[in-house]
This record gives sequence, C-alpha cells and structure tokens, in this order.
Amino acid sequence: MTTLYEATRDLHHACEAHPVGQAMVNGAVTPQHWADWLWAMRALHSVVDAGLPVHMARDAVLGADLSVLPKAHASRAALHFARELIGGDCTGAAYVLHGAHHSGGRVLAPRMAKRGLPSLHTSYLDAAASKAWIVAARDRLEATQQARATFRCLLEVMDEIVAQEGLGSLSTALEDRP
Repeated sequence: MTTLYEATRDLHHACEAHPVGQAMVNGAVTPQHWADWLWAMRALHSVVDAGLPVHMARDAVLGADLSVLPKAHASRAALHFARELIGGDCTGAAYVLHGAHHSGGRVLAPRMAKRGLPSLHTSYLDAAASKAWIVAARDRLEATQQARATFRCLLEVMDEIVAQEGLGSLSTALEDRP
C-alpha cells in the first residue's frame, strides 16, 4: 500500500537537495535565511494548525524563535498557499509541516543550536501524541495532492530565500562551516 510518505518522497528529496535545504542540513544556514524560512512556516501553520489538537500548535514557538532572529522577509509563496488552505481539511499540509518539525527537527535542532539559531518550534508539548497523529496521517491518501502541493510551496519558499539574499551568502556559509 502506498502512504503519503511514499507519494511525496520525490518532493521531500527535492527540498533536501535545494541549496537552502542543504544549508539547513549542513548547519550552515544564515540567521536571515533561517528567519525567512521560519516566517514562511508560521504563515502556513497559522492556517494548518487551526484544525489540529492544541498540543500541535506552532504559532507561539515559531514566534519565540523569530523573536531572536533578524526581521524576516515575507514569503509570497507561503501566503498564497496559506490562503488556498483556508477553510479546508489541511491534513496533507499538516502531515508535511509537522513531519518536518518532528522528524527533521531531531536532525536540525542540534545543528542550529551550534550556530546559535533557535529551534524551539521542533519541540512538542506532547511529542508522543503529535508523532501518533503524523503516523496516522500517513495513510490518508486522499491528502496526497495537498501534501505534494505543500512540498512544492516549500520549494518556492526556498527559491524566494535564494532570490532575496542570493546564493553567494549560502555558498559562503557552506564554505565557512567547521
């Protein structure tokens, strides 16, 4: 049986392979890029989390993370996609976003901490219940189109970040890391 994980694997890998994704994975993302990324996440979560259990809400923790970072650039891609999600079932988007924070957060949080970058948004009040929700959502194949659209939105956000600051700062950050 196919799961959302399998149905979105290609786009997940595309996000990881993107220069911004690589900078995150390698712990070389700049504070500005991190702020821009978290701003986009917060814009998406403002819609997605409305239909989820309270313990999964990310607004306050993303706000805390953003409060210690440079002023973020607004993401047109995130705002546009968030508007499309308003009023509908957001299971596909929630699966992608919370899966990223929950699973990817275990990898990224220590790397961000070494750089002095915040990652409170990867911590959940009830981690077991949040993980159980994500695991259950994997079988919601009717959410495949939305999950794939969410990954495409994240790729657009990454493209915006590159366009805002240019690849030069990403390349320098990658070269400067220990």
